[in-house]
Amino acid sequence: LLQIVSRRQFQPSAAMATAPLLSNDGLDQAKAATILGVLSEGYSPDAMGTGPGDQRVSMVPVVAQQLMKDGYQVCVEKGAGIYAGFADAAYAEVGCSVLPRGQVIGKAQVVFAMEPPAREFGLLRGKVLVSWVGRLLDKGKDIVSQATAAGVTLIDVTAVPRITIAQKLDVLSSQAKVAGHRAVIEATHAFGRFLTAEMTAAGKYPPSQTFVLGCGVAGLAAIGTSKALG
Repeated sequence: LLQIVSRRQFQPSAAMATAPLLSNDGLDQAKAATILGVLSEGYSPDAMGTGPGDQRVSMVPVVAQQLMKDGYQVCVEKGAGIYAGFADAAYAEVGCSVLPRGQVIGKAQVVFAMEPPAREFGLLRGKVLVSWVGRLLDKGKDIVSQATAAGVTLIDVTAVPRITIAQKLDVLSSQAKVAGHRAVIEATHAFGRFLTAEMTAAGKYPPSQTFVLGCGVAGLAAIGTSKALG
């Protein structure tokens, strides 16, 4: 028989909200005073594409604002979002603290970064790092080993289950979609001719043909962008 428990019969206690999901969960429970840190990826336009760094930023101001409404504090490294289109003033405007890198690492209990800062794992001992680890790849396995030795807890964003309720957390799909779109834009620039069919007084130009390898998320995005460009 299926017994339905009414709201009067079941009243959750305050302890249930803070109790760990697993009995062996050694991580400290999130508190209102938890400080989140956002690191810069160290991108430099002078590197000419050969040096380290990424133009992306791991947290944008609107997301930081939402987290602060939940009681978190957010500190951002100076210049972290500049090459992603977010000035330091945009973070300060929503209430973030804009600090030098050393202070962000020192104050934050949970650190966000696109690429794991392996060279600074020693400074992150006892902290949580949320990053693109790719634990199943050789590079990711090496990062996991270094983090374990340094006492850093890693949260790999690529490990989020690809299920319906977690679609908004699917970084593999979102970044693959961007890659497919960008691939066509780059190819268009290299092609140097019309993509769509043109009929002018000087004659006709046939539409170009785009050859897409694969029909995954990136491939479908590339096909859509190619059609949109003609």
